[in-house]
Amino acid sequence: MTRPSVVLVGRRDVERLAEMQATCFDQPWGHASIAKTLGLSGAFALMLRDTTPAGRISAGFAIVQVVTDQADILTLGVVPGLRRRGHGSRVLAATIAEAARRGAKSIFLEVAENNVAGVGLYRRAGFEIIGRREGYYHDRDGRKVAAITMRAAI
Repeated sequence: MTRPSVVLVGRRDVERLAEMQATCFDQPWGHASIAKTLGLSGAFALMLRDTTPAGRISAGFAIVQVVTDQADILTLGVVPGLRRRGHGSRVLAATIAEAARRGAKSIFLEVAENNVAGVGLYRRAGFEIIGRREGYYHDRDGRKVAAITMRAAI
């Protein structure tokens, strides 16, 4: 894979966003939820993709909503087979830059406590833990997992 680019995407990409989101998370949103979210005021989506001789590859994505001066990363992921290559950092950096361009001064997210790689990614990007929600997520085995709420200034 060459160095892919992070691009703004929209409703025409809902199906691919839904596919990627389902491969990344234990509780996938589905096509309808992603389409509805992208219809919200201030919502946008980014996708990390590349065109190779074999076709287009989508490695990662983010769906975000900016309301006044705050952004919320609603979901961000990298396809499992393409992790540990810096793609998450690239998607996150582009997400923060786009949120700032849209007027956000701070950015929030929730990440599963057992997502060690995700927590590390966000900490390296300057996010601080500001809260915890017990039993917010469920893993593939149905066990409840706490969510860690994080915030960063932009």
